[in-house]
Amino acid sequence: MKERVELPDQTWETSCTMWRGGQSWLALVDLWTAEEGRSDLCLEVDICETDVGFRFEIHMVYTP
Repeated sequence: MKERVELPDQTWETSCTMWRGGQSWLALVDLWTAEEGRSDLCLEVDICETDVGFRFEIHMVYTP
């Protein structure tokens, strides 16, 4: 099993977000591993602001 790694700041240099109107964002986030650094995996997630905080809905993890 791979070790969990927090995303480094440089993640945001290659990841992207798109405002979808209302209170919703679509984000494509490059994922990292402890052994190899930036991997070939990408996380697609909707982020929505609610009255009690943020809600994250993961659509898929894939290799672009």
